[in-house]
Amino acid sequence: MAIGIGIIIALFALIYFSKSNTKTEHPELTKTEYRAKGTIFYHEDDFCQIEIVPKENLSDLLKQADNIADFSTENGYSDIYVREENKVSLKSREIDKTELEKLLAELGTEKHTEVITGYGSDYRVKSENTIGFGKEYSAVYFDFENDKVKNIWTTNLFGLNNDKVVDVLSRIGKKWNLVLMDWNRSELVDLSNKEMIKKYLK
Repeated sequence: MAIGIGIIIALFALIYFSKSNTKTEHPELTKTEYRAKGTIFYHEDDFCQIEIVPKENLSDLLKQADNIADFSTENGYSDIYVREENKVSLKSREIDKTELEKLLAELGTEKHTEVITGYGSDYRVKSENTIGFGKEYSAVYFDFENDKVKNIWTTNLFGLNNDKVVDVLSRIGKKWNLVLMDWNRSELVDLSNKEMIKKYLK
């Protein structure tokens, strides 16, 4: 009996100390931290909702857009469509972080190295290894690993200088053969074509 109680106590102690020594990967930020000057925020649902990806994915992107349209017609808002991973990842382009930063700096807006994400009115965490160029809720973001770009996405480009956005996106598209896919509007934009970008931004 005493041995059984001892084992139970030992198990409780193990569980307690294991939990107390576990560090939260993304600790929740206070209002003071996430509203600090120099930070910029994007809602977690907007991560890669308007994404910039290799052009080799073009036909698959269009096919998925059609599938989403059909899915929405059949299910409305009662279910969620889970998109497939891009066959050719942006990471495979091996875009150097500093090279992309130089191009995005030509947007003529602030560079934010403190990027915050989350949902609702209060829940906020730091978006690790992420840089944003923009203001308020209009920005171009990218995240990186070992100084190589993993993802590029945008929020509300219409709040930035239109001419500069067209020029920068065009240069990015031509340099790395990329397209923009807006999943909110099921619209694909060839970033090597300035006229298509202008039409998209209208």
